[in-house]
Amino acid sequence: MQLNFARLFRSARVAALGATLWFPASLAHAKPTEFISGNVRVQCLSGALVRLELKGPQGFENRKTFHVINRDWPGAAFTAKTVGSEILLRTTGYVVYIPQNAQSLRGVRIEAPEGRTVYAFDGQLENSRWLPGPAEKPAAWAFADTPRLVPPPWGLTPPPRNQDTGSQPPTDGGWDLANNAPDIYVFLPGGDYRRLRADFLKLTGPTEMMPLYGFGAFDSRWYDYNEASALQQVEDYRARRLPLDVLVVDTGWRAGASTGYQPNTNLFPDLPRFFQAAHAKNVRVLFNDHPEPLSTNVTGLETKELNYRFDGLAGLLRDGLDIWWYDRNWWVALVPPAPGLRKEVWGMRLYHDTTARVRPEDRPTILANVDGIDNGIRQRPMDVAAHRFPFQWTGDIGPGWDFLRRAVENAVYSGIQSLFPYESDDLGGHTSNPTPEQYIRWIEYGALSPIYRPHCTHNLKRMPWAFGPEAENVARRFVNLRYRLLPVLYAAAHENYETGEPLLRRLDLDYPDHAEAGRDDEYLLGKFILVAPVLQGALQTVPATWLKTPDGQPGLQAEFFTNVDLSGPPALTRTDAIVSFDWSRKTPAPGLPAENYTARWTGAIEVPAAAGDILLATVADDGARVWIDDQLVIDAWGPHALTTSEASAVLTAGQPHRLRIEYLQLGFDAALKLQWRSLKSGSGSRSLWVPPGNWLNAWTGDRISGPAMVTNEVPLGQIPIYLKAGAVVPLAPEMPYTGQKPWDPITLDLYPRAGQTNTATLYEDDTLSVAYQRGKFRNTVIAATADEAGKTVSVKIGKAAGKFNGALKQRAWILRIHAPANWPKDLTPAPVKVNGKQSDAPVRRLNRDAAAMPLGDPAGAPDGNVFEVSLPAARTSRLQAVEVRFAPAN
Repeated sequence: MQLNFARLFRSARVAALGATLWFPASLAHAKPTEFISGNVRVQCLSGALVRLELKGPQGFENRKTFHVINRDWPGAAFTAKTVGSEILLRTTGYVVYIPQNAQSLRGVRIEAPEGRTVYAFDGQLENSRWLPGPAEKPAAWAFADTPRLVPPPWGLTPPPRNQDTGSQPPTDGGWDLANNAPDIYVFLPGGDYRRLRADFLKLTGPTEMMPLYGFGAFDSRWYDYNEASALQQVEDYRARRLPLDVLVVDTGWRAGASTGYQPNTNLFPDLPRFFQAAHAKNVRVLFNDHPEPLSTNVTGLETKELNYRFDGLAGLLRDGLDIWWYDRNWWVALVPPAPGLRKEVWGMRLYHDTTARVRPEDRPTILANVDGIDNGIRQRPMDVAAHRFPFQWTGDIGPGWDFLRRAVENAVYSGIQSLFPYESDDLGGHTSNPTPEQYIRWIEYGALSPIYRPHCTHNLKRMPWAFGPEAENVARRFVNLRYRLLPVLYAAAHENYETGEPLLRRLDLDYPDHAEAGRDDEYLLGKFILVAPVLQGALQTVPATWLKTPDGQPGLQAEFFTNVDLSGPPALTRTDAIVSFDWSRKTPAPGLPAENYTARWTGAIEVPAAAGDILLATVADDGARVWIDDQLVIDAWGPHALTTSEASAVLTAGQPHRLRIEYLQLGFDAALKLQWRSLKSGSGSRSLWVPPGNWLNAWTGDRISGPAMVTNEVPLGQIPIYLKAGAVVPLAPEMPYTGQKPWDPITLDLYPRAGQTNTATLYEDDTLSVAYQRGKFRNTVIAATADEAGKTVSVKIGKAAGKFNGALKQRAWILRIHAPANWPKDLTPAPVKVNGKQSDAPVRRLNRDAAAMPLGDPAGAPDGNVFEVSLPAARTSRLQAVEVRFAPAN
């Protein structure tokens, strides 16, 4: 047999080989990285990635597709031989087995070098799969490029009018749908999660960065603004000193308020004027779109449909709109062009491509439904292309604790196992109002999450002041903290773009050998800030010992009615020890319906004097009412999803009170709980796992050595935050919107640890354009260490590396040195040295302020005393080595 070694330079083709044939590597000019047997092609893309492809109607596919956008791989050399009816392709890291003259992928498998099968084709073609977590140490993982669609250069927009296409536009908008075939990518990371992640993102593309303003505060609600009231909403935030970057107008901007692209001129007579006025107030504007297709019988690639959608979306972008919200509503959505492609990811691509075409130098920012999470419930993995499009939200959720817990867990899980870093929620819930306590806990989490966007259903409110002075004050403090933390969030966003590291870092990324690290209810923000949102309230179930029936027996008398107005004789009467029911979609008792019924509980309640005065609350779906001593104190007679409602009057302890509870169940889920909380405390309990190492409670200064489980009683205005010993945290100045001024000065919050050097990176770019993708950004590396013996803190502020338009040439710095607990209390700083020379940079001591916020509060710090060093402006192109020495006071 004559071997064509020129062909083997890049590809080996075997239709049928005899008994055993070996291609000796020494005979070829270069080892092959591609092999074809019959109608099956194997591409050894790297030492950890293999492509298995069946020939399509148009042959093997080498173009970019909807799912796979990077074909530039180095390849992994292999040698090939036949053994019986199989061909073996052997690389240094794996062996691929292919049937001779293969006509399908059946029988294709991959083994590790020691002979263990790590992948065998099973006939499954899946474009959405959870990635394994770091602790799983994956040996192999795979997905299919299915359906395989090849986009044109203009993406999911109409073909350009000057395109040379003849008299007729290209069919299917220029998309090639005709070469679909099984096409599988098998990752072989050898147990290395980060290697798997890097290869996956290289193949499918990174998550694009959002503009800096997207990390600012959103005001969002379903409300029928007009031009004047929308602009007044911005003024209300400014007047109350609450930061704001984005105003969401939702659907009320359009005629009919639901579909189409004609503005409601009664509310917005001149949209370009409105956008201009909003921009003058330094906010961006987001509109909701329910994209109703022109016809349900055509796909989104039909010419008329493409033109209609693009003209409507692009027209408003050209008028000045900043962000489109692709709202995949249940009854109206875009129609994907092929089975197996979901409307969520298809719509993301359309809105992304439209925005990019209208504003090619701006970062395409859209809001879309998370692919795989429906109304807060995680249903399925994302399509492998969906992670590319920030940002996404989880749909119409309720305001209760169960939804808050899911919100945190979904966000942390998605960053690891869908590689999507910007999963977000309607903070405060969409379907009904939270209690003030719930609202505050939502806001605290949102301020320390990737996206801060409270939202609600029609004509409810989510502004902080709508929930009382305490909620407004807590929101102001936490949103100011968020704006100070923008350098941490923004550097994490760029790291995510480059490596896939999530903004909310699940702890098993750094501690994979600890089972507790796989929790999805806590996370690291950056490298040093451990956050554990409070996920339950002060409310507890009313105990049976407090309740008496009308005849003095334990419990309450319960009556169930097979109608929705408590009319007629009850169908069932019984005694219930407590009122704490979650019937879901089942009947509350045999013989009763599961829907369209009511119930009533009567008796007395007596709160022990030791408990003190309390407030009652109901958690109900669909409705609840409560009377105390014949006074209506809770009136939440739905219909609504699961909602917590607090009483309007205090229940006095130490004496009996008449109690009546009424419940309404219409459709779907059914639940009712009677709960209480003390007026003495608004604390919530929170247990969390602290990883190995030394950590500092940011609120108290208490030190803890991990690994350890700890439980905190958390006041309403706090959230558990722990800082890793040695932390270096860059902070921005507080400002009412992200673009008010440059980050100058930068504050460095420093938590020295003897003998340990830690670093942080200040990432900067122009905040708006896609130039960062072309390398137009810069990094400044900061390193800090402490010498316990000499009580000396050394900080090196590196040269700014890189360039971008608008980069600061000079910057001032503020060093905030948090005194370790083991330092003597009478230490004072000696004169500061900069680059070895004594400096006149002022140093001031801020005594501990228990009322201050962590991380850069101008008033001080709650964890302990702070020494603040103010360095004058210096050129960013020069290294600054700063030394602050402390000595006992004379």
